[in-house]
Amino acid sequence: MSAPASGRDWALVRASKEAYWRSLDPATRLRLADELRQHALALHPDWPSAAQRAADYEAHVCLSERLERAASSRKR
Repeated sequence: MSAPASGRDWALVRASKEAYWRSLDPATRLRLADELRQHALALHPDWPSAAQRAADYEAHVCLSERLERAASSRKR
């Protein structure tokens, strides 16, 4: 696999990131995610907005419905 013109092997970068996150235990992943959330709030105290929360909720509902349909189709 050759590196793109930028000189960076993005596939290798992606694989490295995935390996790193897989190596962490769930508690560490949650802690890091919360630290990221806290940092985002420090930069943007009004984040997320009501509209962003509503869109996020709708996305979760949609995903939940899709997962439900996929699970029920496997049972047939």
